Amino acid sequence: MKLSVMPSSAILAALFVLITGTSAADGQLHLVSRKEPIEVRLIALAIAYPRSSFFANDEVFIAEQELGKDESRFIKLVYDFLPYEPPLSSYGLNYSLVHRVRAVRDASCDESLWQMRSFFEQQRNSEEANADWKYAVDSPIGDLDQRQARLRCYRTTSDDYERTLHEPTSEMPY
Repeated sequence: MKLSVMPSSAILAALFVLITGTSAADGQLHLVSRKEPIEVRLIALAIAYPRSSFFANDEVFIAEQELGKDESRFIKLVYDFLPYEPPLSSYGLNYSLVHRVRAVRDASCDESLWQMRSFFEQQRNSEEANADWKYAVDSPIGDLDQRQARLRCYRTTSDDYERTLHEPTSEMPY
């Protein structure tokens, strides 16, 4: 008798899941971040770790996100790429280039410019990686050390890199 009760309850549970169309994983869908298209101008290459030929690589940039006409903000952009893919810096570290990417907002890596600079100073002292910021050509922003802004962090990959546009600018963003 117990054998007939177990299979019928399992069948009822399976039918309920099939009929309602829900699953246990649906409860976690709200945690998945969505990729959003953003346009950025690269200001500085903050860090480029030594490239690996076996694992994913990444570069960290300070960028200016275009929010609208005459409106922008500084962000931290983490660009992940595989060993056989080109790094974002290979497209040109030039302020006049606007890079269109699809990126995921990652609040876990938000930090201030001061925090980034102190981390990179530690890197320079330990000589683990190149800790000098490389500024973009024609960047009107050459004093990142004097700014205390907290940067929103975005992550993108080479697959989400859409294109580069050449849009010269003479505007001073900040």
